[in-house]
Amino acid sequence: MTQSPWINANTPEEAGISSKGLLQYLDAVEESGLEHHSIMVLRHGRLALAMNWKPYDLHTPHMLFSLSKSFCSAAAGFAVAEGLLDWDTKVYELLSEHAPETVSDQQKKITLSHLLMMGSGLDEKSDTTDTVAQTLGYGCVHEPGSWFHYNSHGTFLVSAMVQKVTGMTIRDYLIPRLFEPLGIPVPEWDKNCEGICWGGWGLHLSTESILRFGLCLLNKGMWQGRQVLPEGWVELASRKHIDNSNGNPDPNNEWNQGYGYQFWRTRGGRYRGDGAFGQICMISEEQNMVVAITAGIDDMGKEMELLHRYLFPAADMEPGTDEDIARLKQRVSALAYPIPENDFSGSLDAGEYIAESGNKLIIAATDDGSCDLTYCFAVRFDEETEHNQLRMVIHPGKETEGDVSLGEMIGVHGKSRLSGGWKNGVFHLLLRMVDGPLTVKGEFTPVADGIVMKLYGTAFPGGEETLKKA
Repeated sequence: MTQSPWINANTPEEAGISSKGLLQYLDAVEESGLEHHSIMVLRHGRLALAMNWKPYDLHTPHMLFSLSKSFCSAAAGFAVAEGLLDWDTKVYELLSEHAPETVSDQQKKITLSHLLMMGSGLDEKSDTTDTVAQTLGYGCVHEPGSWFHYNSHGTFLVSAMVQKVTGMTIRDYLIPRLFEPLGIPVPEWDKNCEGICWGGWGLHLSTESILRFGLCLLNKGMWQGRQVLPEGWVELASRKHIDNSNGNPDPNNEWNQGYGYQFWRTRGGRYRGDGAFGQICMISEEQNMVVAITAGIDDMGKEMELLHRYLFPAADMEPGTDEDIARLKQRVSALAYPIPENDFSGSLDAGEYIAESGNKLIIAATDDGSCDLTYCFAVRFDEETEHNQLRMVIHPGKETEGDVSLGEMIGVHGKSRLSGGWKNGVFHLLLRMVDGPLTVKGEFTPVADGIVMKLYGTAFPGGEETLKKA
């Protein structure tokens, strides 16, 4: 990471944000139970707040999910600015080698602009495909440009279009144009079997990198005196291009304030890119403010409500007192998610345990007091079933590092922190993915003929099962 493009404020007040207001926001975050990983807040070019809940940090690349879309949009913006594409470029013409033999009149009308505004009109089932040809193989159910339907594979087609005219993936295309100028380390961007970045998801960036992108957006594409993003693109991409209420307007609904080119309009006149489980880059032009968040949250509506009700209003509150400033500093420095304690009140017998569903739990014997667990389970998506295996070696009362992978359909893989311990005869497990949203919490209760196992957490298809020893 290059030299910081902002000034680190000694207090939030130096950036025009009230410490008292930020304390109220932090109170609300903790009371909500929503698992935020890290938050950075910038105002007037000064970093007002940077906080992370250990074991998460500000610098580890994090799965962005659909926040990736805003970066894919930037790639399209560069391609248009360089004369390689036009907003009216026809998708089925440019990608004709992947198109079906017969193309309907509606399909022929779909443009790059339609894809970016989520108004392609393609059948919803097109959002479940693996290749360009499969996505293009679906017909239109709405006239292009007339109906909003959030379709991540529409963004995938944008990625394919940019790759077609540039000869490189959108990640490689953005390296010299966006990532390097902003001082963002070269990121990973997951690709499909054809070598095309997914576009609508799959990008991995740290919270600080998200904030750099947000600051460039706030400054209309300018970066340290240089026009990095194409001139006029930020204004074009962030304005409303389509009504996303689909006939049911609600001024309090965060998701129907209008949609741009892979950016959402929000309440309060702001705009944002966002991704599943709480990844956010939100810009408030009126307040000259950027917020970057990584998280593992199942209720993003509640997350947005906390921002609008507490965080942004903190920029309009009276300054906090010296006591408020000291309290905020102390609380931020102490942020951490606890690991389970261990009272040595039980044990799990080695062996194979099977549930009626067919899921299995295998407990291996160990000599060092650790718990060696392997959970074999199946997850059904639409008409497909995927079998997964999750192995966990836990040292009660301690936290260990490891890797976690949950297969292609679940799409979770990365670094983890694993811990567990006994409490009142129940074994409590905790697995956290430190570069993504996955959290697995488990409770294992020994019973006469087996184990009652309860698993739950963010981005994990859990539940409660009774497993009998084989």
